Amino acid sequence: MTRVLGRRRALRRAALLLLVVVGTVLAGATPASAHPTLLFTDPATDTAVPDKPAVITLVFNEPVTAGPRALTLLASDGHTLPLGPTTTAREGHVITAALLGTVPPGTYRVRWQVTGSDGDQVEEEFRFAVGTAITGVGATGGQLISWGEAALRWVLFAGLTLALGGVLGERFSTSARRENSRLPALRSWVPPATLVGLAGVLALAVLLVAGAETPAALWQGRAGHVLFAEGLGLAVAFGLSIARRGRWRAWAAVPLSVVVVAEGLRSHANVATPGWGALLTSVHLAAVAIWVGALTHVARAVLAWRRERPAVRWVLAGYVRLAAWVFALVVTSGVVSALLLVPVSALLTTTYGQVLLIKLALVIVAAGLAVIARLAARRGRTDRVRTATRLESTVLIGVLALSAVLVSTPPATSQQPGPPAPRGSVVALGTLAGQVGLTAQASDGQLVVRLSTPRHGDYYAPEATQSFALSGQLTALHRESMPLDFNGCGDGCFYSTVDWSQGDTVLSLHAEASTWRGGTVSLLVPWPATSGAAELARAVQALRTVDHLTVYEAVTSDTTTALPAPQQLELTGDFFASQEPYAAGGAPIATRISRDGQPVRLALDYPAAATTVALTLDAQGRISQETLTDDTHLIHRRFVYPDHD
Repeated sequence: MTRVLGRRRALRRAALLLLVVVGTVLAGATPASAHPTLLFTDPATDTAVPDKPAVITLVFNEPVTAGPRALTLLASDGHTLPLGPTTTAREGHVITAALLGTVPPGTYRVRWQVTGSDGDQVEEEFRFAVGTAITGVGATGGQLISWGEAALRWVLFAGLTLALGGVLGERFSTSARRENSRLPALRSWVPPATLVGLAGVLALAVLLVAGAETPAALWQGRAGHVLFAEGLGLAVAFGLSIARRGRWRAWAAVPLSVVVVAEGLRSHANVATPGWGALLTSVHLAAVAIWVGALTHVARAVLAWRRERPAVRWVLAGYVRLAAWVFALVVTSGVVSALLLVPVSALLTTTYGQVLLIKLALVIVAAGLAVIARLAARRGRTDRVRTATRLESTVLIGVLALSAVLVSTPPATSQQPGPPAPRGSVVALGTLAGQVGLTAQASDGQLVVRLSTPRHGDYYAPEATQSFALSGQLTALHRESMPLDFNGCGDGCFYSTVDWSQGDTVLSLHAEASTWRGGTVSLLVPWPATSGAAELARAVQALRTVDHLTVYEAVTSDTTTALPAPQQLELTGDFFASQEPYAAGGAPIATRISRDGQPVRLALDYPAAATTVALTLDAQGRISQETLTDDTHLIHRRFVYPDHD
């Protein structure tokens, strides 16, 4: 009996001990914490930026612990690029690291490792691309005048004109002094004129560097190369113009001609018709420079030698013979260039056409004054010659100023009623460039870009006229950047022919609007693309079956400002799906833009609503990330499901 009781007590103690152990374990256990979720990144995942980002930023849904080397930046060949120490902000929800050194165009991976509140380490990576920065407004597709550049171009042209025309004009005064040694010598304006032109070149170089935010713009693109050639030509011309031997001074015309050719190479006409356009512009600019510069020197001679009528008639006779040929070149080259750049229908309706008409009117006035001066010279009316010459010089200064405006204004392009229809595979991507909405639709052999802006005041009131400008270029892997030649296809619509390279291509675009802040953006365009309609339908169906999910949402209307802190939304999948453009499970254009082995990414386009959507699906085919762009907003969303770990 005693043994039985002892066994029972032992069993009771064992059971009690087991209950205590189990209770202790259960009491000490807490609900398992989910791993930290990466909500947003800057640069955004699988997107492109036009230039090296200053910092890499990661935003998490919960506080994380990150070491000083929590972020690693890897190039496409696997080598590591230097980053500054990782820092945290927003109570551990945000980690950042500064990029050190240069980051050339290409595709990069960011590998990150953090510790969540549950003590577990999480290590993942995302990728982004760096394109080629674009500065200012390109030579195609817009009607906005860059007044700062126009003013500096006028300084450059003024120096070039007084120098090149002065070299030829001095020949008339020199020959007159050979006939009459008592004539007072005229001080040459060629040396100071070359310095004025050189100052204009240096100021344009500063403007280029400021716009690109890097000195590399001076040697990485055509704009920098042109400025270097112009600066070198003006510097050499200055050296020759101050030489003691008169023969050396005459040779200053050669380096000045280099400046003229450089301007021809960067001209709008050369974009429209490579080679011939540069030749036409060079001839036109040289003729205008000789006309204005030689006339200025002759006017100085007429004023200084006004009491020596034979000398005045001598220099005027030489100038009149030269002016006849120069005028013919100005008119001929100008008309041909205008026909290349401006459709007749755009002469009165575009900024470029209107400025061109004003310039043409001034050239006609200057030609009339030249004829008056020639007739007066034949009749010996020196006073009338001086008056006509002064007026002609004043008018030609205006012609020179308008020439500077024209080279700083995108030319008027022919407009067609609408964009060409997409062909074959279509990839539609959207974003905001500052406050300007931008939708890019890539298809076989072409690119169509649409720009839009928010509306002021009454939504139903007539919308104010908006002027847009667009420039861009492509950077494919292992290829040099290629500028895009845009044509107009309606208000805010631009298209260009493109030979898409297989793989990822960085599309860099600079958009501007007359009353809204624009900016430079880059998009990663994968090619070729396949249909994503089936994946979209399954993803929407899966989303509607979710009883509860957490959506982190960040909304901005201006990409030049910092992205606001995300808001946390708790809702059902069915409710969320019903509010989205893809509520019915489809889209007019649904394309898969990811490669095999990568998370599925879909690009959706709703042209009638001016809305694009980029979706990323998780391993279960559910939507995990969304970027929605419309006319006024750029919305980033991150989805967290109950079973997320």
